[in-house]
Amino acid sequence: MDVQMKDSGLLHVTLTKMCELHAIDMPRNGELAEHFQLAFPSANYDEEADEWRMLWKKGTYAESNARLEAFFSERGVAFSHVDKC
Repeated sequence: MDVQMKDSGLLHVTLTKMCELHAIDMPRNGELAEHFQLAFPSANYDEEADEWRMLWKKGTYAESNARLEAFFSERGVAFSHVDKC
């Protein structure tokens, strides 16, 4: 899992776009995960991949990324994108 504590103490999350599948590399449990589940109820944790997964329809990627970015930014969590689509 690529979740890292930065020098500033902020959590870093990697967001991976795999076409219709988005992977969110963050811990399964904890306060951030609880808020994430409330904000994105369609997300589920993939035990095998050890990351959160969400499906989004083609044509909504920009909106999807904006929602994820806003969610993490509002909580002071740094993030980066990986595009595998």
